[in-house]
This record gives sequence, C-alpha cells and structure tokens, in this order.
Amino acid sequence: MTEFPADEPAWLDQQLTDRELAAAMCQGCPVADECLEPELRSGGADTVGVWGGLSADDRRELHPHWLRRGERAERGVAR
Repeated sequence: MTEFPADEPAWLDQQLTDRELAAAMCQGCPVADECLEPELRSGGADTVGVWGGLSADDRRELHPHWLRRGERAERGVAR
C-alpha cells in the first residue's frame, strides 16, 4: 500500500505554469522515465496532462525525437 504524506505539497498554493507544475510534481520520482514512456507510445502528439515530469507541450516537442530514437534502437544503430 502506498502512503502519502499528510502535508500538502509546498507548490499547491503557487501559480505555476504547466511546465513548472510538472517539474514540481514529479521531482525526485524514481519512475519518471517509466511513466513517460507509455504516454509517448499512446498519446504521441495528442498527449495531455503531466507524465514523467514533462508538460504536454514538452512531450509534443519530444515525441518526434523519441520516435527517431526508437527506430534506430530497433535497427540496432547506436545513438
């Protein structure tokens, strides 16, 4: 069972941009990469929300690069 801290996060009352909120929410998360991967696979350019510490705009920008990286990895070409 996952336990959450009783205190509210320090950033809760702040006016943050989507990018800042994503970074604050996911800072230090040990599974950020694992969280990001399924959204890049399924959401692609239509991604929404906060995944892997990145805002939707950040993921839309990352998606084409992620696709190219994946294609090279499947062909066995080094980065």
